[in-house]
Amino acid sequence: MSAPMKKPGKSDPSRPREDGYGYKRDFYRSEQVAEDYDFHRFSSPERQKRNARKWAAIRRALAQATGVRTILDLPCGTGRFTGGLTREGFEVVGSDISMEMLRKAASIPGGSGPAIRGYVQANAEALPLRGDSLDCVMSIRFMMHVDPATRVRMLREFARVSRRWMIIDYRHKYTIRYVLTNTFGKLGLGRAPLSRVSRKELEAEFAAAGLAIRDVIRVSTPLFSDKWVVLAERA
Repeated sequence: MSAPMKKPGKSDPSRPREDGYGYKRDFYRSEQVAEDYDFHRFSSPERQKRNARKWAAIRRALAQATGVRTILDLPCGTGRFTGGLTREGFEVVGSDISMEMLRKAASIPGGSGPAIRGYVQANAEALPLRGDSLDCVMSIRFMMHVDPATRVRMLREFARVSRRWMIIDYRHKYTIRYVLTNTFGKLGLGRAPLSRVSRKELEAEFAAAGLAIRDVIRVSTPLFSDKWVVLAERA
């Protein structure tokens, strides 16, 4: 009898052990991280439901973004949404700082079809793409790892390469988890306070990057989900 599959947990190789964008930028380049990434995030029924809710929010944003044919999916990771975008009829460029992630993305079903324009290894702060290269830049499950000043630089770079639209997810402060974690963290009784944004901080970051927010879509139930999908365009 084969051994039962282990459940995703805190010991998984693709779970970062430290905070900070510099550390995580290097951490996710690991072959071991890329190999474990999908299992850690999408293997359980609950994680699959979370992924489906995020995809539904992305589709809602795309439905409002008129004139989109080409999309930069950054970071595309192992192709979490790349194939879904092509099945929706979009042409996609996948980009990630990790070559190992890009190899995984290209190997999945739909990861190398005619609607995939290619894969580009890149740092989000300095994309090797011409201005106005694509209709939309989509960045999911990324900004939570990045400090505010760096986020603004990235948003400006996204605005440079996009002809109009950006679809970006953010983590916000308006949840029970945020209140509890921050309260116990400040008392030294738990992990460090979470880095999350208020609506005012969100609007300030996008304005500083020259972007106008058109919609903020909640991914799940208010107070329990800290995920927003933000649809913005060049102001």
